[in-house]
Amino acid sequence: MMQYQPGNFGFIPTDCIAKQSLSINDLGVEYRKSEDYRYENSSRGEYQGYVLQYTLDGYGIYENQGILYKLTKGKAFLIEFPEESQYYLPSDDSDENHWTFFYLHFSGPAVEPFFTRIRELSGPIIELGVDSLPISLFFELYEALHHQKQLERYIGSEWLYRFLISLLRNVEFPSTRKLSPHVASAIDWMKRNYTKQVNLEELHQEIGVSYSHLTRQFCKEQGISPVQFLTHIRLEQGMKLLLGTNLSIDEIAEACGFSSANYFIKVYKKVLHTTPGEYRRQRKFS
Repeated sequence: MMQYQPGNFGFIPTDCIAKQSLSINDLGVEYRKSEDYRYENSSRGEYQGYVLQYTLDGYGIYENQGILYKLTKGKAFLIEFPEESQYYLPSDDSDENHWTFFYLHFSGPAVEPFFTRIRELSGPIIELGVDSLPISLFFELYEALHHQKQLERYIGSEWLYRFLISLLRNVEFPSTRKLSPHVASAIDWMKRNYTKQVNLEELHQEIGVSYSHLTRQFCKEQGISPVQFLTHIRLEQGMKLLLGTNLSIDEIAEACGFSSANYFIKVYKKVLHTTPGEYRRQRKFS
């Protein structure tokens, strides 16, 4: 087990950015053994926001809609208050009846899209390796606080954004998780055919599943539809050609599979909020 001195730290936001976007409320490392440790999350009116609690050693129980999850080392729950759930240290007279964990309590309107996507992918329980980036980030901050380092203005919001991004990336693209064969085949097909004016109906016929099934699976694993993924491939290639060549807008549009320069400009502006020509001028003379 990793050895970390138990302790708790609270934060009072002193800037408007934290209050209006991302704010750390409190965090800590705790050790619970042979005691009544239980929280009903539907009745904690004073406790707003979100909590992630990660098991370092021993185990605890998280219960949601009648389902019990045993939170052993490397497992965490992520919840939003209020929620019809509870977590607790189970009654057990053995020496194993302990739960060492860290928790992070945070809030802010900018948390919601992270929370929604993570819960969509993993449900309330997340598995994280002890050497994963979210865990490393937590303990970097925790150690700094233990050495009485004060967080400067905006640092808490910046740190929390990095933490949530790393958490989402870990959940969405874990090193042990492989793409389903159909999604992997679809991505390979699009990378090979993006320069052509292809119809994605051809894609689903080639990989052998219905387009509706492929779209559902693709959105689940990649977070966007096949059409959006193909558009992103084309736009990224267009950006490279804008900056790395002297090709005209018409030539770049054709090279990236767009039906016309006008359509390329329209899509480019919708996604990147600037035209290809403006983008090229700004980057070449910045």
